[in-house]
Amino acid sequence: MSRFFIFVLSVLLIFLQSNIAVAQQFGGNPTGMRWKQINTDTARIIFPEGFDTAAQRVASFISRVSLRDQLSLGKKLKKIDIILQNQPVITNGYVSMGPFRSEFYTTPSPDNYDPSSLSWLTQLTVHEYRHVQQYNNFNNGLSAVMKKLFGQEGYALAVNAAVPNWFFEGDAVYSESLLAPHGRGTLPFFLKAFPALWQSGKDYSWMKIRNGSLKDYVPNHYDLGYLLVNYGSRQYGYDFWRKVTRDASAYRGLFYPLQQAVQRHSGISYKDFRQNAFNYYKAQYQLENPGMLADSLNVFASNTKTLTQYSFPFQLSETDLLYQKSSNNQRTGFYIRGPEGERLLRLRDISIEDQYSYRNGKIVYAAYESHPRWRWVSYNVIKLLDVATGQQRTLTHQSRYFSPDISADGKTIVANSVSLDGRSALTFLTADNGNPFRTIVNDSISYFSNPKFLNDSTIITVLRNKDATTAIAAVDILSGSIKNITPPSSTVIGNIAVNNGKIYFTASKHLKDELFYYDLAQQQLFQLPTPGVGSYFASSDFNKLNWSVFTADGFQLQQADEIQAQWQPLPMEAFVNNKTGIVSDSIHASYQLMTASPTHAVTQPYRKLTHPFNFHSWRPNYSDPEFSFTIYGNNILNTTETQLYYVYNENDKTHTAGGAVTYGGLFPYISLGSNYTFDRRAVASKKLRQWNEWNNYIGASIPLSWASNRTYKVLNIGSNYYYRTDFNTGPTKNEFKELQFSYLAHGVSWTQQVQTTTQDIYPKWGYSVNTQFRHALNLYDSWQGYAGAALYLPGLARAHSLVLNGALQYSGSEQRVFGNRTAFARGYAGRDSAGIYAARANYHFPVFYPDWGFANILYLQRIRANVFYDYTQALNKSGTRSATLQSTGAEICMDTKWWNQHSLTFGFRAGYLLTAVPGQDRKMFFEFILPTNLIPR
Repeated sequence: MSRFFIFVLSVLLIFLQSNIAVAQQFGGNPTGMRWKQINTDTARIIFPEGFDTAAQRVASFISRVSLRDQLSLGKKLKKIDIILQNQPVITNGYVSMGPFRSEFYTTPSPDNYDPSSLSWLTQLTVHEYRHVQQYNNFNNGLSAVMKKLFGQEGYALAVNAAVPNWFFEGDAVYSESLLAPHGRGTLPFFLKAFPALWQSGKDYSWMKIRNGSLKDYVPNHYDLGYLLVNYGSRQYGYDFWRKVTRDASAYRGLFYPLQQAVQRHSGISYKDFRQNAFNYYKAQYQLENPGMLADSLNVFASNTKTLTQYSFPFQLSETDLLYQKSSNNQRTGFYIRGPEGERLLRLRDISIEDQYSYRNGKIVYAAYESHPRWRWVSYNVIKLLDVATGQQRTLTHQSRYFSPDISADGKTIVANSVSLDGRSALTFLTADNGNPFRTIVNDSISYFSNPKFLNDSTIITVLRNKDATTAIAAVDILSGSIKNITPPSSTVIGNIAVNNGKIYFTASKHLKDELFYYDLAQQQLFQLPTPGVGSYFASSDFNKLNWSVFTADGFQLQQADEIQAQWQPLPMEAFVNNKTGIVSDSIHASYQLMTASPTHAVTQPYRKLTHPFNFHSWRPNYSDPEFSFTIYGNNILNTTETQLYYVYNENDKTHTAGGAVTYGGLFPYISLGSNYTFDRRAVASKKLRQWNEWNNYIGASIPLSWASNRTYKVLNIGSNYYYRTDFNTGPTKNEFKELQFSYLAHGVSWTQQVQTTTQDIYPKWGYSVNTQFRHALNLYDSWQGYAGAALYLPGLARAHSLVLNGALQYSGSEQRVFGNRTAFARGYAGRDSAGIYAARANYHFPVFYPDWGFANILYLQRIRANVFYDYTQALNKSGTRSATLQSTGAEICMDTKWWNQHSLTFGFRAGYLLTAVPGQDRKMFFEFILPTNLIPR
């Protein structure tokens, strides 16, 4: 039982570490970066040189947020390190345990709705510091015990098992909605998910809502969490969640502690609490009696088999419509629908924003690229696609451009650019070569969103002002002067399109995002009532009005004749003074943080190797036949990784102690390690040999990985030097020579693959090559070479994958001191061989998407199968065949989630041995596969 407990605990801790690693980037910043710090009583802000003003603002925000006692989850305070990362163009942030720290990706989102039009640093600080407060105050009861026993990762495991992820994110969104104007709880765009389901009459089970689906649209835990947290605070008072999470994190009620705490403090069952919350919102949206959404305006029928979405429609002619389409089994691409049907123009390059613009036969958009070595460094580059020829050009390199637009004559491109110091600017480039020739900056503007050419002299853009208001404005290209078209207001304005003197856009109105246009000639605002819970991406040309409506099946295209559209004039006062969103009004107004002026705290240099070991977690592990206990450390800038470990081997009764450290702050990783094993034993020449073994290694590797165009690439190059010394012990120690043996190991691997979709088991296209070479430097005349390759191909249907593998291994002497690297055909035991040739063919395909769960413990998301054939040829030292092994069979794998948030894949294998094993009649074999993955897709 103790072994099983340690194994299960190890699996859970490894799973947790895998999730943390997704967010963190080891050694991701350039070597030459210099860092500074601001120390307060609540946080240490670590930031790049030149980012002082932003760091002072973050420090001020945190100081003010920490004073909101009524909104707190408790009085506990533990100082945290917060790193401001200005290199990535991705908008994000996270708080992690192991070590306890937070990283802010400081580049704002180009989308006013996702996450919002608020100053990004304001929203990011309020949201992420809420996670800090959560971790600080959940240190109770059994969670506190786990922290003592296993460190920060053990604490995170306990807390995440007790408090579901919907509360973590929902509470943080709720906090930003109270403390910051335009927090996501005030935006209909953020709130649209559940109303869309209710409007369509879809009633998913609680477990499907919690775990999602690979075929249907299901709201995420942010959407769910905000609704439940907001409802609980409104119905039972804000301290309701303080009491609930205190009991849950302490495990007052060992099984489903949060559910029991909700029942204890609300007086009703957890199920009734959820249902009451949903009923409350249905009443707010007037959806007590849902009906099917009218689809008379739909361009396409909704795909009920797999989620398929459409966005950014442009009318190319009276009959041809350009749009962007993506689905759970198709990569995002540009499509044209005409009288002859639908055709793919081109798959879109890897992108972090969906927006693109079209004019006069040209598509322009921003695509994502990353630096090969420094993983924090990324770019947004401009792509120009010719609709007539399908040819695409990359106009810029290592740039930071967002939401580009092209002029009517096709000669000029305008884009929003964001510099490393966070300043937004309008940049003008020539369409021939992408060279910038003009930049417009205005210090009173926080962000120039979604710029569009009105004519050769004027740009229309949505301004994000520093007071968190938005406005549509005209920018004079020559003078740089800015004139507001709509007054600055709290009404958030989204994507805009310009045609024939009209500015089409989406804006928030109460609980819905509606379509509007502003007529520049008449100076009049118009509104178009549309079906659904929100309408987006409007454009008009050739007397056709096109847009996307959000539904229970995602974004769907709708179209109407412009002349028949029921546009209604709307007074500007009604537009700017409307109220949006759902939030607890009783404390919303009095607790808004608004913007904060920078502090004038003292800044100091921050050394990269501050606390280089920084041990934070420790955990046991069992992998038959070895028990181990490992202590883990990482410095705050994540340039060093350290392990100290102890291992006990049940089979040979040995004890091993060792350590390893990797430094990632240079261009190559530098690794070194050492371990000492006590009481090794073996029989040689009919005599018992006993010895202690000391193993050491040092190595360098260059890990490169980057995204560009439509593929991800990974290149790893490395060499390691190993040295082993044996110290003879026991009564026969003088009868054996003490071993001193060293060897070198080299490796090169290369992988390239296209993006995967939600339903893809493996990439539709891709390949990988891996070569390794090891050779002894003394004592033995031995070497071993290995080469392996994999080819990923599309199958007969979408989400099917054909994977072909091949491997070759050969040892160059009779003294084969290096173990096999090549897997034998499934069903056969490995054997020592001078040479091995192997080939595998696997055909993977989905069988069923059950979307079914049991007792909030196990959720079955997908059942998939694999049919395989394996071939292995083993050679003896003379190079002749010693064995030919072949097997075939099938595997059934289940993609599951446990406790509504932890992904795990396991399976079963049944095979047939095509080659007989001497002295054995067995033909069939059966195996249990656990686990095939611990990292969520």
